Amino acid sequence: MNIFELLQKNRLFHNYQPLHHLADDAIYGYEALLRSTIQSNPETLFKIAMQSNILYKLDTMSIEKAFTHYSNQLNDQKLFLNMFMSTLLHPNFIRFMHSILEVPSSPAPSIVLEMNEAKEEEAMWESPLLPIRIKMLREMGIQFAIDDFGQGATSLKKAVEIEPEYLKLDRYFATELATSDKKQKLVSLFTEYFKEDTTVVLEGIETEDDLNLAKEIGIDIAQGYFIGKPQALVVGS
Repeated sequence: MNIFELLQKNRLFHNYQPLHHLADDAIYGYEALLRSTIQSNPETLFKIAMQSNILYKLDTMSIEKAFTHYSNQLNDQKLFLNMFMSTLLHPNFIRFMHSILEVPSSPAPSIVLEMNEAKEEEAMWESPLLPIRIKMLREMGIQFAIDDFGQGATSLKKAVEIEPEYLKLDRYFATELATSDKKQKLVSLFTEYFKEDTTVVLEGIETEDDLNLAKEIGIDIAQGYFIGKPQALVVGS
């Protein structure tokens, strides 16, 4: 893949997957998912960027493009943006976020940065800069989510230390949730433990039975193909 082509904005676009509030089935927000016209697999796209030392450039380009598009079309709901830990810790990231938030928008969408658990960046969760950066971004009105919780490098300890506004449970917990007593107990435990300070989001809902069980357990926010598939965002969607 040509690296120059990878970094061209017209080669990149986003699909947006809705997050639903289960109590009334209202759309709570959207997660922007980066896609490319030259690479169908997003994981491969980011792997190439990481190997070519342009991950920060790709990550920030994705954030800016999604933010601008969302602001122009649907800015009254939360926008969830994926982000690598190396991007959060990059010396220019705070300046970058200030620059895109300063662009006139009426009003700017509420941003939730989803902290990615890439194995290659596992050690970065221990960086002493992490709480400092999170504090600075929160002062700018930005919220945080730990993505794919229960799968990757982070742990219950990290969730307690970071105190994210959102904890997105890995899709593993949603798969066959209706028939797994153990998964039901775990999801209930997470929901009960974090209910005071953190909203637990269940990802990967793909059946009606699993959706109904999630409601019974007390999940407030969920996403998945059964609820809504990623697609282009258009006015009135």
